[in-house]
Amino acid sequence: MKFLKMHGCGNDFVIADYKENIDYSNLAIKICDRYVGVGADGLILVKTNPLEMIYYNSDGSRAPMCGNGIRCFALYCYYNKIVNDLSFDVLTLAGTMKIEIKGLNPFNVMVNMGKAIYDNSLIKAYDDLSFKGRIIKVNDLEVKIYSLFTGTIHTVVFVDDFNDKVLDYAKDISDFYLFREKTNVNFVKIVDKDTICVKTFERGCGWTFACGTGCCASVYVANELGKINNEANVIL
Repeated sequence: MKFLKMHGCGNDFVIADYKENIDYSNLAIKICDRYVGVGADGLILVKTNPLEMIYYNSDGSRAPMCGNGIRCFALYCYYNKIVNDLSFDVLTLAGTMKIEIKGLNPFNVMVNMGKAIYDNSLIKAYDDLSFKGRIIKVNDLEVKIYSLFTGTIHTVVFVDDFNDKVLDYAKDISDFYLFREKTNVNFVKIVDKDTICVKTFERGCGWTFACGTGCCASVYVANELGKINNEANVIL
């Protein structure tokens, strides 16, 4: 199997051309293992005609989109001459993503991530109550969450610092019964009106160095609540 190991801000992936009749869910579990495999947060398959990104978390589950993953996908496609234009479309389970390569050295790509949406059907919620500042009880702790869809399911939790006890319950929030397909969890610390810090626990692989869709969710919610300006830097 010919593959590339790539990362975006430390969020790492194994990327390979898609082939038929392979159990990619099982392969993802094996190849992403950091001890007896290559080691990665996820497995990305490049399918052509039409161009499509197929993404598996390290636990073998499918994810509709991955922000850092699609940046690596774009470089893989350009590097292997799968695309020749600097602008192209990529199909994902979250819809068609618009890719624009802005520079080659260093490689810099802009992705239109679409709209952030509060939609209980998209986040696969068990009820119809609002997740816009909802209070849930996780073990002995009450947690205010904002859960929305930014290409995949994300929950935002604001903290004063990353020593907060709530970070110990990251997996419990991710697995919380209200989410049929679990949720990614982003812990967000506001630095100032132009800067936030984010730590992300991904539902399919645990703690990760970075999460593009999670950054989008975090910035969107923080801006909506008036905590930051329309543009902000995200420290991961």
